[in-house]
Amino acid sequence: MSQGNFLIRSAVKTDFPLLETFILPYEHFCVQLASFIRRKEKDIYIIFKSSPLPEIWGIIYLNKALFHCLPFLKTEEDLNNFSPVLNDFLEDKKIKTIIGTKTQTELLLKTPVLKAKNLNQKNFYTLMTLQTLPPDAPAPLNPCDEIKRCTEYDLENILDLQKKYLIKEVAPAGKKVTDLECSLGLKEMLKNQLVLALTSDGEIVSKANTNAIGINWVQLGGVYTHPLYRNNYYAWHLIRVLCYRIMKTQKSVCLFVKEKNTPASNLYKRMGFSEKEGFEIVYFTA
Repeated sequence: MSQGNFLIRSAVKTDFPLLETFILPYEHFCVQLASFIRRKEKDIYIIFKSSPLPEIWGIIYLNKALFHCLPFLKTEEDLNNFSPVLNDFLEDKKIKTIIGTKTQTELLLKTPVLKAKNLNQKNFYTLMTLQTLPPDAPAPLNPCDEIKRCTEYDLENILDLQKKYLIKEVAPAGKKVTDLECSLGLKEMLKNQLVLALTSDGEIVSKANTNAIGINWVQLGGVYTHPLYRNNYYAWHLIRVLCYRIMKTQKSVCLFVKEKNTPASNLYKRMGFSEKEGFEIVYFTA
């Protein structure tokens, strides 16, 4: 699909080395998209711009959720040039959510086809990155505490913690997160991601995991501790172990924290994470 100086087409097998090269400088704010590229998944679309020769201008993954890497989309003038081809491309697509950097997401929402959709909610986050392994937690674990890697056999034991995490940090207000929906997501996560849990007296009371494994970056998420067990630095211990395992593979670490979650933001800063830029998840009603 082309319009003016822009062309959008599906990625084919021979495109992926070029896509990896393109996304590397921006990977830390679109690790999920980078993971799709690393796995050579379908539903990836390349945006080309002729200036004067065709060159990659951006990347989109779209399968109801729209993930984007559009580093050259910075102003409304950029959008005005790009919007006609994007509008035609999105016209017959089903989009439930948009996930990406705040600046680019807000500009995308001004595209006519997206502007006409029923906006349900926007969740705002801050991207944080880590350069070195976090220090030890201020307090050690108790003798009855243990960190373990979760497998499919732990699904039922971490289901409630994951469900509470999704309700608090991810799902739009009013959306019911069902056990079935949560179980399906957890099953996939336990299969493809690194999921750690902390047990106290044999009961799982805290969890954390990788959300996406990209090319040079790994995104953390799913950090949640049962309210009765907070203030024990359990999240710190879990994240440090995750970071250690990730950094052994020569990959860097990032995460997104909800803008209003000050306690979590302060914790990550104490661990050595630095704030980088805004991130946004937009939900549309059916």
